[in-house]
Amino acid sequence: MTTEDLYVDGEERFGRITSFLFGLGSRLLDKYYSAIVNDLRGKKFDQLLDIGCGNGELLSRLAREFPGAKFYGLDPSQHMLDRARKNLSKKGLLQRVELRSGSSRVIPFEYKFDAVISSFSYHHWKGRDDSLSVIASHLSDKGFISIYEHDNTGKRFASSHGIDEREWNGLEIKGLRKSIEHKGGLIILTLAK
Repeated sequence: MTTEDLYVDGEERFGRITSFLFGLGSRLLDKYYSAIVNDLRGKKFDQLLDIGCGNGELLSRLAREFPGAKFYGLDPSQHMLDRARKNLSKKGLLQRVELRSGSSRVIPFEYKFDAVISSFSYHHWKGRDDSLSVIASHLSDKGFISIYEHDNTGKRFASSHGIDEREWNGLEIKGLRKSIEHKGGLIILTLAK
């Protein structure tokens, strides 16, 4: 499988330079990462998969916060995965996080996950409903999916890097219950068994 196999035409691709720039800007996501960690404190999981894990900053926070859990990260960009490995290694967390090339449509793990999350990646996906069905097939019996995005709901000027709740109003994935929350500038879609 090549990196090209992980992208669909029209999806944003992160190369060497854009991965570097994302890393510089990841401080801007600090309050959102804190909100995501806080949201996950109320949920139970032993294995968590982060789709579109980028530079691994959120995974490093999760690994520190939940020392009893095992973490997995996917990203279609090898440059992002290289940054994630470096970031996690520097913090002494690489042994707790398994990273692989993959995407919302290509999940190269045999495991079933208690939690699958994606933060600030979903808005890039093409064929989103199909991706959510693929992800659902990797959930454990009591698993959940949580998608975290910038909240464009009711905004006069919507960001291209965000989601409006209307996009999810008609969404249904067989066998999963849907909830939508708005917290601290985030919109959170949760699909649970």
